[in-house]
Amino acid sequence: MTISAEKIADLRVKHLEMLQSLITRMAGYGASFKSYCITVTTTVVGFGFTLHRPLVSALAILPILAFAFADAQYLRVERRFRGAFNLIRAEGWEQIPSFEINLDHAPAQPYWSAVTSWSILGFYGPLGIVAILISVLFGAWSSG
Repeated sequence: MTISAEKIADLRVKHLEMLQSLITRMAGYGASFKSYCITVTTTVVGFGFTLHRPLVSALAILPILAFAFADAQYLRVERRFRGAFNLIRAEGWEQIPSFEINLDHAPAQPYWSAVTSWSILGFYGPLGIVAILISVLFGAWSSG
């Protein structure tokens, strides 16, 4: 049984579309993490204000760190899927795709590279600094 070059091209496009949907999903998780993090941080800081306890407001740093590390892991996996996408894209178009989706052959991505990326450090860093500043200023205001 032979498969036409046109059919192979269609199959390869489908394989790339499958990978692209995974990459899009990973990126969507990152946006959700950021949204949830703002909600949880605001809630914890607001709870600290309600209780008149600046230390409770300072606990907002914990969910910020948790969301940042989880978001970094998803970013790392997204980058690996992008690497797998590029490897499959670079294969010859006469080759029938395997439709295998795993990261065994994807380029390695260091975790700390994801943590220090602008989308992680640039979002969670300022959010953590603001949460700490609010706690410190609230503590100074409530004791004075």
